[in-house]
Amino acid sequence: MQIVLLALDPNEPAPSWMPIVALAIPVVIIAAVLIPALRYRARHKKAMRRSRGGVGEDSVALGSSASISDGATYSVDGLRKALAVKPEDHGPTDSEPHDEGWAGTMLGLRSKMSTATEVLEPHVYWGRRELGQVFVRIGPDEEIEGGTMLGSNRHIRQITVLRVAAPEFKLDVIDGVPAVVEGAAPGIENVFSRMAQAAEIWQDAAAQGGPEGIVISRGAITSPDFWIYDLWLLEAIARQLRLRPLDDARIGPAWRVPYGIGRQPVSTP
Repeated sequence: MQIVLLALDPNEPAPSWMPIVALAIPVVIIAAVLIPALRYRARHKKAMRRSRGGVGEDSVALGSSASISDGATYSVDGLRKALAVKPEDHGPTDSEPHDEGWAGTMLGLRSKMSTATEVLEPHVYWGRRELGQVFVRIGPDEEIEGGTMLGSNRHIRQITVLRVAAPEFKLDVIDGVPAVVEGAAPGIENVFSRMAQAAEIWQDAAAQGGPEGIVISRGAITSPDFWIYDLWLLEAIARQLRLRPLDDARIGPAWRVPYGIGRQPVSTP
């Protein structure tokens, strides 16, 4: 690309097009920022509207997730209650006046909620559930964690891991339903065949399975708290395929996500 520099004579009157160019530059900059923001906002509103229209917590029995054939038909609150091992309780706890990690506590998980104001730091949940160890991180991923500047939202993600011995495969969302796009996981189609199209719920979600477990990654900006859907899906897959839990590892806030997905989203065909 060639760049042409125009030399203007300071003694000559300014060309008639100069005010137009001066006005166009900030307009272009504003549009470049505003248009993606409006798209994110529209996607967020659609996702939240779809979730709120799902089965609510008042209609859900605590710990009933194994009987759910399609988690996307539930609201976030309803599905969280179905996955829970304890009723919702915001505290106080033994050490705090309010349990900031109450969502993890409901699910039988420990939590470390970020209080950082100057560095990028995620919220983290971890622990053992019936089908294996679970690890969830929400916010800045491993690529930008600890930094002080956010260049884009690409690395603000929800990453959910279930530590089970899984076949090697990758999932993407096709026509609003998760589907295997690489590798194979015999029997997994039985999970997906019970699910209706729900593009708003599964937007941006992609997964990778293998000997270190199954990991689902998605953006955290347009669908906050949708890791609840991902945890339901991981456990539904593990239950359907009768996957063996891996031996317990020492997981916690500093644990690294398998397959490099803590640093980069799942790469799908």
